[in-house]
Amino acid sequence: EFDDSPEAWKMYDNMSFRDLCVKLGVSRRCYEEAFEPMILTGLFAPGAECSAAAALGMAYFFVLKSQNSFDVRWCKGNIGEKIFQPWVEHMENEDYG
Repeated sequence: EFDDSPEAWKMYDNMSFRDLCVKLGVSRRCYEEAFEPMILTGLFAPGAECSAAAALGMAYFFVLKSQNSFDVRWCKGNIGEKIFQPWVEHMENEDYG
């Protein structure tokens, strides 16, 4: 358990986030599709190169501390086709002059 104590920080700082996920039984698919992108965008490095303490600290700061403000929505389909292409088309058709 990560309880924010100095002992917990030290223990989790000695293992990678990827190793922690393996130890906890996180599936490869879940890790690759959910956790790894979160770590890459939050800590700018792959989970195998980040300490578990750093990843848990980031998760606490951005997610757990503000759970009532955190609402995830997954795109049903290709993000480029569903979100960005319509946005680009809208901007191309608007008169910004």
